Amino acid sequence: MKNNSRFLTILLCIGCLFLLSCLENNAGDKLEDSEETQNEKNNKILELETELEVLRWENARLSLKVRSVNGAGLVRDKTTNLWHYDVERTPYTGNATENFKNGKPRAEASFFQGKKDGVARYWHENNNLQSEEQWFDGKENGLFRKWNKEGQLISANRYKMGALIEVLKK
Repeated sequence: MKNNSRFLTILLCIGCLFLLSCLENNAGDKLEDSEETQNEKNNKILELETELEVLRWENARLSLKVRSVNGAGLVRDKTTNLWHYDVERTPYTGNATENFKNGKPRAEASFFQGKKDGVARYWHENNNLQSEEQWFDGKENGLFRKWNKEGQLISANRYKMGALIEVLKK
């Protein structure tokens, strides 16, 4: 019994020493952090801001390369179920928008390789949102919501890769 007691005491002492050494290391870390000059921090901020500006510029350039067409020209292939633009035989990649005769938006959707991919929105003629859907690789993936002409939410469902996982509002 005394051996077990001694062993537990030694084990407890080792644990306490380990804990104290960890606390000392953390205190050292805080000291090192406080020694970093404000100038170094400012330089790091400037570096990150410059990097952010470069990324914004690259994003703007890439967005110019995304094709956008009138959605009325999209045709769904009956055999493959893929969307094509007009008579092109390659599946469409890009954005499609459609407007009512009065010029207000009717629909907008994104496609990747002929499948809906991203957010699709549809509007009532009075400019109130009719529905908003999230798609990934041609499958429902995310929130699907519908509103009536007055703008009141009438249904909301959540999907994951084409399967309904939650009815939020009936």
